[in-house]
Amino acid sequence: MKKDKIESHIVEKFMIYRRDASKGAATYSPKPHSAPHYEGRYIEGMEEWASWYCINKKSDGTYEAELDEAWDEGSHYGGGTICVEIPKEWFALSYDDFLERVVTLAAASHYGFTADDLRGRKGLKDFLGF
Repeated sequence: MKKDKIESHIVEKFMIYRRDASKGAATYSPKPHSAPHYEGRYIEGMEEWASWYCINKKSDGTYEAELDEAWDEGSHYGGGTICVEIPKEWFALSYDDFLERVVTLAAASHYGFTADDLRGRKGLKDFLGF
């Protein structure tokens, strides 16, 4: 079977945050990047969190926001990885406006990420081509 669309793959990741990063590491944050757990309603006393947050550059030149979310389900963790393509037209915006929009993707703002958090990541501006 012939594919009409060639799938692109990730060629480079820019890691913004890792939950298990040590203090002083570039991907460390003093913020917990967690939120109340929601399953049709908020579950009292249960939290979910971001395990990592990054921006991926793909082989076709597009970018995507990626966030891995998790929550405790007793003997294991639930959750998954959210990947959302960053609209090409956003790259025509100013860098500050771009960051304000990009944190709305992949549940980043739900987990407390802000444009200021991204603005503070050395090298991200160049990685994104601004």
